[in-house]
Amino acid sequence: MSTAQSGQQDNIYVSFRVGNETFGIGIDDVKQIIRLSHITRVPKMPDYVLGMSNLRGEVMPLTDLSLRLGYRKPCTHTDDTRVIVIEKNDTLTGLVVESVSEVKSTEVHNIDAFPEMLSADVDKKYISGILKVTDGAKVTLIQILATDEIIEKDANLRDTEHRTYKKQPSAEKDETAASIKEKRFISFNILEQEYAVEIHRINEIIWMPEVTAIPGLPDYVLGIFSLRGKVIPLISLHRKFGRKDSALQESSRVIIVDVNGIMVAFSADRVNAVLSVEESLIEEPPMTFSDSEESEITAILKLGKGERLVMALEPRFIVSKHELEALVKASGQTTENLTMADLNTESNETERQIVTFRIENEEYGIHIEKVQEINRYTNVTKVPKTPKFIEGIINLRGEVIPLIDLRTRFDLTAKERDEFTRVIIVNLKNMKVGFVVDGVDEVLRIRQDDIDDVPAMLSATINAEFIAGVVNVDKTNKMILLLNIEDLFSQAEMTKLEKMQAE
Repeated sequence: MSTAQSGQQDNIYVSFRVGNETFGIGIDDVKQIIRLSHITRVPKMPDYVLGMSNLRGEVMPLTDLSLRLGYRKPCTHTDDTRVIVIEKNDTLTGLVVESVSEVKSTEVHNIDAFPEMLSADVDKKYISGILKVTDGAKVTLIQILATDEIIEKDANLRDTEHRTYKKQPSAEKDETAASIKEKRFISFNILEQEYAVEIHRINEIIWMPEVTAIPGLPDYVLGIFSLRGKVIPLISLHRKFGRKDSALQESSRVIIVDVNGIMVAFSADRVNAVLSVEESLIEEPPMTFSDSEESEITAILKLGKGERLVMALEPRFIVSKHELEALVKASGQTTENLTMADLNTESNETERQIVTFRIENEEYGIHIEKVQEINRYTNVTKVPKTPKFIEGIINLRGEVIPLIDLRTRFDLTAKERDEFTRVIIVNLKNMKVGFVVDGVDEVLRIRQDDIDDVPAMLSATINAEFIAGVVNVDKTNKMILLLNIEDLFSQAEMTKLEKMQAE
């Protein structure tokens, strides 16, 4: 007996294939149908959650509909694969299907109740009825999906108060007596020489942008580029220091600093690490470094028992006042809205800095106030009878630091350590812990508007508690998973880490 009523005869359905079955979704629920693009994977998700995608600046979770419906095999990805974007309660979800067929209307077809013996492999709660399509003697059965069951059951599990993005507490509250005696720098190389700038002077570190040359400027000015609506001059420190420019490489970075209220960028061959340096290891440079009181080199950092000397730069002294005026004119900047005072007070309400790093093929981020320093992977002592994700311990200037392998923590396959492997030392609930990552990329200054809540389907699972938000950089396809490191471990695991550090 048909359950279709005359009042429903105008319903229209989009039909598509998953495995050997044909399904349909009411067109009122379908926002659009797109090709499968880049997927940002999210660790420790249910198998049916492929990850996230960016739909014109909005973060959207992607679900493999085959696995979601209870089939054992995921959808096969081919040129015909499509994403059906569903909108429920102003929330988008992408359903990945193997192909989209056509649009069917109940004007000429009937919807029947779902037979108990049909498609025994599918979870029947997701099927609201059967649409019969007649083409001559051929009859095709289309299973109509109950999107409320597929989408909203997951969304309703979200604990929004706990899992949506929250502003982190001020770094000043996390300062300890020990850290007050230290200064923090980011170090980088110009050819074979290592330099550093205090971390609070750095606004951002980015990949080499597309630069437009400007005639009439000094030869050390490579040109200007645009970053989030601001025009920024790019200076070659190689030329400024009387050296030849290095060839552009994958490791090349651009360091954006504040120079007397003006945003200025410096090129570097590579960025090395975040350094926490005791004040006792910071010395004034020799007088022979400069015959001026305003030398760009303001300190020497004596690291590695004095064998590693890093020259600390003062951005204000790298360019003279006359040179800065020319840069201001070329870039069209004013000091009214770019001073460090503004960045440290009012603008901090909407801007934050994060350290980004890679695990597998995805990018993650940690608020920079949580990062103590970044080191190479070396001299790790293995500890027996510890959880699988604990790599071991290291000795950091007399302090025992437990190392966490984030690949293992995220249930990813192991990877051999290489020259890019880094250890990020973080402050975790008054304890220092090292995160082993595949590589460290950038220091980004992000706006509050760049941080989106974790999509409902992802935050519905307890495994997503450690994801504080999704950083949607400049509303491009690049997405960074912002970690809430306090939620990476259970109370029992934290107790184990504390015991390791105390032993």
